[in-house]
Amino acid sequence: MKLIRSLNNLKLTEPLCLTIGNFDGFHLGHQKIISNIKSHCAKHNYKSAILSFEPHPYSFFKKENNKKFRISSISQKLQFVKDSNIDYAIILPFNSNLSQISANNFINEILVNKLNTKHIIIGYDFVFGKNRSGNINTLIDNSFNRYIVKQINVINKNNEICSSSNIRQNIISGKIDIANNLLNKYFTINSRIISGQKIARKIGYKTANFRVPLNIIKPKYGVYHTKTFIYKLNKEYNSITNFGIKPTINDNCHEICETHIPNFDSDIYNFKISTKFIKFIREEKKFSNIEKLKEQISVDLSYI
Repeated sequence: MKLIRSLNNLKLTEPLCLTIGNFDGFHLGHQKIISNIKSHCAKHNYKSAILSFEPHPYSFFKKENNKKFRISSISQKLQFVKDSNIDYAIILPFNSNLSQISANNFINEILVNKLNTKHIIIGYDFVFGKNRSGNINTLIDNSFNRYIVKQINVINKNNEICSSSNIRQNIISGKIDIANNLLNKYFTINSRIISGQKIARKIGYKTANFRVPLNIIKPKYGVYHTKTFIYKLNKEYNSITNFGIKPTINDNCHEICETHIPNFDSDIYNFKISTKFIKFIREEKKFSNIEKLKEQISVDLSYI
């Protein structure tokens, strides 16, 4: 995969089969688009490409508000693209200049002149250009036999619409199993272990603590069955994770994830980890004392 971050002095000569979007979460709908692109490229000997934007346009327009909404980080998105064996990942900086490009100019200047696009495959809800004025009809009306457009219909799984917005809603509602089904993988947070209060180890349940990254959506407060991959050890462990504010321990605690890995006692402070959220077990609760909390943790562990 070749990564392109700027269109300056760029003019591709090889014909592209391309898709455009934010691809947050790289869910089933995105995966179907990628599958179509690869099939078309194999048939016509085109190069495959995904055109996306950073920051997410929603973050750009909302500025400081509601930044914690992304399902996947930019590094996760690029890994998804790489794993899909796409030839080009074109990640354009979404700024004032790009936000003001009309739909027609986006087609002519970027898709045709810069990228030599011959086939465009998009999702059912695709819009583009200044004020989101462009859609599939804009692409078709301005094709002039320069490229072909195909739209992928909406995907429903178990009566759930496969869209990034619906997946976000399920994550914040604690319906992590539904979100995972639509993602066709586990919702995953990449982070680094930070120092904690070391209270959990005193009651026999040592935890590894980490924070949800700044721009990543926060799951519902509660206890989850998780799987924790520790990069330095190159190993994944079955685990249990509480996300919340530790009400039994501290009334003024900042939001934090606490992960307990059974039968694991190594010091992993500052290690990079990847946490897969498998299943929501229960809501976070304030217990009357530490012993009650200890009893509940024992019950929670029975679910993993």
